[in-house]
Amino acid sequence: MSSPRPTFFGLQDKARRKSIWLLGASFLLLWFAANVVAFIGYIGNTNCTYDSYGYETCDSSFIMNFQLLAITAVIVVVYLWIAYMVSGKAALSLAGAKLADGPEYQRLRNVVEEMATAAGVPVPKTYVVDDPSPNAFATGRNPQHAAVTVTRGLLETMNRAELTGVVAHEIGHIKNRDISVTTLAVLTVGAIAVLADIAMRIALVVMATGRRGNSKEAGARAGIALIALLVSFVLYLFALPAALILRAALSRQRETLADASAVQYTRDPSGLRSALEKLEADTTSPALVSTATAHLWIDHPKPARAVQRGMLSGLLDTHPPIAQRIAILRQMEGLGPTTPT
Repeated sequence: MSSPRPTFFGLQDKARRKSIWLLGASFLLLWFAANVVAFIGYIGNTNCTYDSYGYETCDSSFIMNFQLLAITAVIVVVYLWIAYMVSGKAALSLAGAKLADGPEYQRLRNVVEEMATAAGVPVPKTYVVDDPSPNAFATGRNPQHAAVTVTRGLLETMNRAELTGVVAHEIGHIKNRDISVTTLAVLTVGAIAVLADIAMRIALVVMATGRRGNSKEAGARAGIALIALLVSFVLYLFALPAALILRAALSRQRETLADASAVQYTRDPSGLRSALEKLEADTTSPALVSTATAHLWIDHPKPARAVQRGMLSGLLDTHPPIAQRIAILRQMEGLGPTTPT
């Protein structure tokens, strides 16, 4: 008995549910990392006594450092806020995108306007990257500050139906606020790296000042330095890879959601499906691609994708396999699993 044909509403609901769990898990991991760093204590003098000669002797204790907790929280919040606000412009700059304001881009601007109207979002700014590799991405922290970017190669490769499918996919990212969601996930990874660096610096500072005070205090400082080193080691070895895996899984769900949204806006899976088939056959990649923006493109850049192969193959992929995306769209069209020959 054949499985029921998937619908874009069903795919959207499933992707949204998984996204909520994955983003929640990412924030929980960041909260855990911040608390671990904040509990690196400091040396406090307690139970001070005086001997018959008037010399003071105090026991050293390991207590929670509330100042460090406040500093850590401020650093993380400021880092997340600044990076979040500038992420859109940074992505456009890194890709070398230019405004598509010439008459040669009228078709592109028309398609963007049509799909924005279908999705019920403000018409985003349209950019073009002068690169022969076919690809596209959307960026912006919300629908009011969004942009759709395509490469020259995409415009030259796709017919109007295929271009509409690609643009609808990117508009889907904007409508679903996927850029904000995935940006927060990316920044969570960066924040955990910052926390690991803070722990390492605490260890270095404590070791540099470890000879001060009496032998008990020096011993306690050495213990704190060791704890800080262990914390940074744990964050780098376990928390950071876990955050990367969660970020990639979240990104894959948002790509599935954008594919389903594109079908909703166009009411035709064939345009996006045909575009993905062309992207799958293409072996080139945009020249200006950084690891920070690779997850934004509709087709994950080939070199960045190749780097992720190894022990964690698949877990760090920010896009579902393009063949899998095509297969789902073919099911939505009522076609077989492979293209008829």
